[in-house]
Amino acid sequence: MSSKLQDVPRLELLGYSDRPSAAPGETMSFMVSCELPAYEAAIVRLIHGDQNPTGPGFKEEVLESSVAGTYVGTRQETHMGSYVRVPSAPALESLNSFTVQLWMRASKPVSDLSQGLVSHLSDDGNGFCLGIDPTGRTYLQVGLAGRVEQIVVDQVVRANAWYFVTGGYDSQSGVIRLEVSGTPTWPLEDCSMTIERIISPAGALNCVADLLIAAASCRQSNSGRFSTLGHFNGRIERPRLFSRLLAANEVSRLRDGADALTVGSIVADWDLGAEPSSNRVHDVFENALHGVATNYPTRALLGHAWDRNTFHSSDAPEMFGSIGFHDDDNEDCNWDVSITFAIPVDMQSGVYALRLRAGNTEDHIPFFVRPLRGSTTASVCYLMPTMTYQAYANESILATAPDTDWSAMTEIDIVPDPYDIYVWAHRELAYSIYDTHTDGSGINYSSWHRPILNMRPKHRFWVTSAPRHFAADLYLTDWLEATGHSYDVVTDHDLHAEGVELLSRYKVIITGSHPEYWTEPMLDALEAYMASGGRLIYLGGNGFYWVTGVDPERPHIIEVRRGYASSRTWTSHPAELDLACTGETGGIWRFRGRSPNSLVGVGFAAQGWSKSSPGFERLPDSYDPRVAFIFKGVGDELIGDFGLVLNGASGDEIDRFDNSLGTPEHALRLATTQGRQSKYYLITHEDLLVTTKDVDGTTNPNVRCDITYFETSSGGAVFSLPAMSASGSLSHNNYDNNVSKIIENVLERFTR
Repeated sequence: MSSKLQDVPRLELLGYSDRPSAAPGETMSFMVSCELPAYEAAIVRLIHGDQNPTGPGFKEEVLESSVAGTYVGTRQETHMGSYVRVPSAPALESLNSFTVQLWMRASKPVSDLSQGLVSHLSDDGNGFCLGIDPTGRTYLQVGLAGRVEQIVVDQVVRANAWYFVTGGYDSQSGVIRLEVSGTPTWPLEDCSMTIERIISPAGALNCVADLLIAAASCRQSNSGRFSTLGHFNGRIERPRLFSRLLAANEVSRLRDGADALTVGSIVADWDLGAEPSSNRVHDVFENALHGVATNYPTRALLGHAWDRNTFHSSDAPEMFGSIGFHDDDNEDCNWDVSITFAIPVDMQSGVYALRLRAGNTEDHIPFFVRPLRGSTTASVCYLMPTMTYQAYANESILATAPDTDWSAMTEIDIVPDPYDIYVWAHRELAYSIYDTHTDGSGINYSSWHRPILNMRPKHRFWVTSAPRHFAADLYLTDWLEATGHSYDVVTDHDLHAEGVELLSRYKVIITGSHPEYWTEPMLDALEAYMASGGRLIYLGGNGFYWVTGVDPERPHIIEVRRGYASSRTWTSHPAELDLACTGETGGIWRFRGRSPNSLVGVGFAAQGWSKSSPGFERLPDSYDPRVAFIFKGVGDELIGDFGLVLNGASGDEIDRFDNSLGTPEHALRLATTQGRQSKYYLITHEDLLVTTKDVDGTTNPNVRCDITYFETSSGGAVFSLPAMSASGSLSHNNYDNNVSKIIENVLERFTR
């Protein structure tokens, strides 16, 4: 890590857009936070991001626009941490005595702060809070007329173990009671503990406030936003509230599964497993004290009574009754709108940004302008992989896994970008789905409604010291501009929403450098496009890989379940692969019967980072008359042994031709790097069937990248140059090189 970068903290000047793309005539909103007195804003068209002096250099075009000008700087607040809020209601306000009970599994019982399980506290301190103190002990707090009474059990909660917790108070006798029952461990121990005492004088709760699940306290600002403290980390299942102090035998019956109605005096019974695709939390009792899940906790999770035989929530919903909460969940930064931009009706489709400047600080908030809805301006469609940008948003593996040894995968010095360092210091901006929560569990969700600071035109990836993802996709934008090709830009999010109708207007689709995250509607649309004669240029690596869900009610959220047999940074529980937002099984598409090979002829083979990436050696298939047009004017036997990313076109994540995985039998394998990749390129996890020493590019023949071509029965075709670094080779020698020539030849034929 560069100490020089750490010594220069970045001032806050950043923001985000309300959505990835818009069409001419539509309006986009931008949320900006600035700790400087003022900032300047301008709309720019982005062409090339890489500042490497051996390449074309940074290119942007400043446009005249209605938003250009100076704005007052305002720092905006972000409140993270998930919880359920139940609005105040007469049934809650009239409580004098109570019992609250639930199942809970704490993932971080020892913490810096107390963690609320169920809280009903007014601003004056009246009410109650059932929670876990910083030492990991369960407590019950009761507030009465300005005084606070609290009892704490001696037993420390074990991490990731289920407990049945019951706390209650009787306003007549003053009895306050707390019972914690756990699951026995070896050696067998008494996992149940009860503590009780009498409060004197006793009194009524007199609490007028919202009830919280998984947080200790909540305050509402003048703007109407809620700020919560004491967030719980872990799972909660079936919390219930009663209007009296239950007897010991009644608590035992509830713990053993008795219906709450048989106990009586019930106020609320929240089923946290119902309707997991929404933010609604249902009270199944007649009072209908429904709650709202805030900041997107993880739903469709196992409860305490999993039978070890059920692996899909649809088969036994009652076993998937818990919600997972985290103190760093963030669904939406929820900033005020700073700038609104009405996209001119004649604005060219392309890649743009709202550029912010104040003193020596600069930020670009990228957005995409698509053509007018229902129309096109070109026969070529550049499909921007915005789902991938969102999946990698604020990726912080260097911070969440600081002890990882990268020496097996790279010889390059690890140097984070200044934006990365800023994100590490501002966890409220939320990390990527490659990272973990503060409790060590994997992050399933990613929101568009926050600054995505590694989606910036000048950002450099910490391993390659070169652009990756969005910044790398500007290589192709620059090439299209430099070579005079007309093109439209649409995004993954557009494709997910509109399907094949969006693609069918184009003769050819070109992908970005890493179209890794695909939803089922997106795949269906691309397959339908191909079946109707569409042509595709796949110019990326590790594409069409992860099953991705988009929340139908909150489309700014995507969801991924990592599975347990793929290349990944954390692992899902085998019974928690189903996406909460769609109900479909997650993991990788290959294990859903839709391998990338069957779609584009190649699939993920390996990843690694060497200082130099080898070129592709032409194979006999490259001389087949079917592909003479591809190599027209190309006399070289070695393709792409140059480039701005890892010095070659076959770097980073790479894909291979493989008939056994679905590559069509009539596909042609035109060129390969087999036997040329370095020891830093390691076989993908799903291809490693047994433990073996032969896993890298010098020993394993499957660690390779293959240029591939095939036609479809309907007159379409697919050309794949499948490596993430490939587009970084396009500008070499002022765009006069064999990679540029090959893409030019394919694009010319495909647009006929």
